[in-house]
Amino acid sequence: MENLLREYIERALREPEVKQLTASGPVVTISREFGCPSKPVGQLLTETINKQRESDQSPRWRFINKELVESAARELDLQTNELNYFMSSVGKGLVEDLLVSFTPGYVSSHRIRHTITNIVRAMAQHGHFVIVGRGGVGVLHDQPNTLHVRLQAPIEWRIPEICKLRNVNEDEALKLAHETDKKRTVLIELMYGHKFHPYLFDLNFNCSTLAKEEIVQTIVGLMKAKKMI
Repeated sequence: MENLLREYIERALREPEVKQLTASGPVVTISREFGCPSKPVGQLLTETINKQRESDQSPRWRFINKELVESAARELDLQTNELNYFMSSVGKGLVEDLLVSFTPGYVSSHRIRHTITNIVRAMAQHGHFVIVGRGGVGVLHDQPNTLHVRLQAPIEWRIPEICKLRNVNEDEALKLAHETDKKRTVLIELMYGHKFHPYLFDLNFNCSTLAKEEIVQTIVGLMKAKKMI
């Protein structure tokens, strides 16, 4: 998996931006408000799909999140510590959340968009990926054979989850939620090229009322209806 990610990152750095895919395999993107269980949902979705494969010859689905992209970027010895321009523009937290491959020096938002777009589009062309975050919905919003999922919940539900996740008090959790949600919206808008709106997503789930198993079964059902699996 990490070898494949390194290949995508290296390709993204050297190639011009891919404007349109000639074809794409099935891809699910998962976007979330901070405090919603995107990683557990993404992992369970990937495991569930793979268990239902028709045969060993059927392509295996892969789960992509921040940690895997980080690891691939580290192995390529790619740094983000000198992205002073972008840090000052939208904040260090977003740069750390992107964790994409850039050489040190001045980096514009155009280059960030270019790099993430090429990585995500390369994955889409290969297909059979569940992509959490990374502005995936912004990149692939107009592509066929994709399903875009949004996980959300009232802030009153998310605060205790963030407290446990980050070991912070409620005031700090509330501040983190507002800051992180804003940065993730900025990332989606950067990749999308327009203002964020809820109609980017095919499915919106309320994590305060639905268990991850219920969310995953609903996604799988729609994927079957769309003949993605």
